Amino acid sequence: MIIYGKKGSLILFYKDLLIGSFPLSNLKNYERYKYQGEYLILTSLKTIPIKLQIKTYESFCEMIYQRKKNKLGIYRRDYEMFLNCIFALIKFKKLNEEDSVFIVPKRKKTSNKGGPL
Repeated sequence: MIIYGKKGSLILFYKDLLIGSFPLSNLKNYERYKYQGEYLILTSLKTIPIKLQIKTYESFCEMIYQRKKNKLGIYRRDYEMFLNCIFALIKFKKLNEEDSVFIVPKRKKTSNKGGPL
């Protein structure tokens, strides 16, 4: 299921499987979601080496991928962590942003007042 906000939806893929979506709005924009991944890296750098961070993020994404592939439930907080891991891996250049993130703008409603002629 794709979740839309006022500005559209941010859709996340992992290994060509749609994992989840997040609403886009004025407050929850693409840059804010991207910052969450960067913040995860920065807070982890104090105690966790980069190689271990990358391995951990990849392992978490793989676990979510397997759960989605096997049609098992995924908690909302796990979707949030998945989003953070995806953006962290993109920042580390371990994932290609074009293959992992897709932005769908909200369609503008068209009025068809007159109908066909």
